[in-house]
Amino acid sequence: MKKVLILGSILFVSNSLLGNPLPDPHATILEFRFDPANKWELEIGTPVLYANYYDSICISTSGGIARVKIDSTGYAASVLVITPDSLLSPLSINDTGDCITVYSYISNKSFGEISMKDTLSFGNYPGSTLDSIPTGYSICRFHFYFNPDNSYDIFCLRKNSTIGASYDTSGCCATMTGNMYDKNNKKITGGAFTLDYPVTFNAESSYSTRVLARKCAISGMFQGTSATGWYWWWTDTVSIDAYPDSLIRRDLHFTDLVGIKERPAPSNHDLYVINYPNPFNPATNFYVRIPDQLKRKEGRIDIYNSIGQKVFVVPLSNASTYEWNGVDMSGKAVASGVYYYRLVFDYAVSKTGSMILLK
Repeated sequence: MKKVLILGSILFVSNSLLGNPLPDPHATILEFRFDPANKWELEIGTPVLYANYYDSICISTSGGIARVKIDSTGYAASVLVITPDSLLSPLSINDTGDCITVYSYISNKSFGEISMKDTLSFGNYPGSTLDSIPTGYSICRFHFYFNPDNSYDIFCLRKNSTIGASYDTSGCCATMTGNMYDKNNKKITGGAFTLDYPVTFNAESSYSTRVLARKCAISGMFQGTSATGWYWWWTDTVSIDAYPDSLIRRDLHFTDLVGIKERPAPSNHDLYVINYPNPFNPATNFYVRIPDQLKRKEGRIDIYNSIGQKVFVVPLSNASTYEWNGVDMSGKAVASGVYYYRLVFDYAVSKTGSMILLK
């Protein structure tokens, strides 16, 4: 069960947006909904290590920006439930579509000054991967973990809101089914594949898997296990608009997989990548440490937007530092938001991470 604090009273705090960003200590959006009276509720999580050090948490929407109260317990709860009554000033959220941003601020001798933000968009807001929220539904966040270096978050639509309570994947997934083909158009009838969740094959050799309910473009999937390592295989891009408990049929055609190859992933001993600054504007650097056994392998850093579209590729050479200046492969500046990067060697995803472009 989540530890929940429902906020009601208010304390005025500093409004400074200046800070020295760090990657972890920010309040994250966990779930959002409108209740039957169309009053909004927002659940956020605060890292336990930093919970007692927040100076303020602010919420921004198309209706403005407002501070969240601090009471005698501070932000010590790991989960906070925010309502309009929790704020210093009125704040509206458009139920047909909006962008919700949670800003968190820390000013402490141990950590310095830190400002971070987390963003959720839905409905007709430009770039949203989620439709407007039906009555009784919510939007929730799920974290996918493959190993300490390969993990990511996804927002999806949920049939039964669990704000203020523990939750699982019930009411969050659609079923996706179809056939898989390798690059030579030969049908794939088995193998350890994972999209959002593991793929299974039935007696007719078609695949089936659960996918979280949201709009996205699928351009590949993982193959492997935690024991053998994970490979990323590309497919022709297919788009889905999944609702909870719906059925989606999509055939998947791999562009670089021939047959089933169960190979161990390349060694990632001492393999390391980090980008800095993060958040960044307009450019960020990748520091890459490559062990000797991988230096003769072909490597690259693939960069994706929040809906899974590849926007840029950084080829690796013998350098240790590489720059991405916030443009796509046509040289056009990309929009603000969350981007994901994958360090790839010999067609295997070895390391992953996320970064925020702020303009």
